[in-house]
Amino acid sequence: MAAATISLCGSRCLGTTSKPEPRLTSRAATPLHSRPSLPHRRLVVVAATESSGEKTDGKVPSWARKGSDEAPPWARNEGGASGQDAGGSVEVPFYAYLLASAVTAIAAIGSIFEYTNGRPVFGVVGTDSPLYAPLLGFFAVTGIPTSGYLWYKAVQTANKDAEEQDRRDGFL
Repeated sequence: MAAATISLCGSRCLGTTSKPEPRLTSRAATPLHSRPSLPHRRLVVVAATESSGEKTDGKVPSWARKGSDEAPPWARNEGGASGQDAGGSVEVPFYAYLLASAVTAIAAIGSIFEYTNGRPVFGVVGTDSPLYAPLLGFFAVTGIPTSGYLWYKAVQTANKDAEEQDRRDGFL
């Protein structure tokens, strides 16, 4: 049987005098500028736990019990092929999808601005070229949906990784 005791002490600290200040005094009637400053309060928390050590709590995981040689869930698959499938292919991490989505969106919106402005920023294709409008139109029309798809894949991959980590930690 386990026993626990917690004690909180919020009383005023004693100064150099041995006479404690009265606890219940009304200062509401006195103006703020004439009130004496209060001594500092000290919060003391004392806790004591006693346990026989024989009975194990059902809420404590087996890897966290005293004397257990079992590795914690986050360290079980160390050195394994956690990022590879059975076929040997490597899964793209969510932040790569997110970065590609951001770059694609910037390129698509930049193409729209460059077309409406009429002045090429990088000067690769001039405004007098017959490829100017179709090239910028291609980037604008395909870039925005591609950016949205890459964003969707980033969220989907991050959720899958989070569920896998929760399963490893024992939450699912």
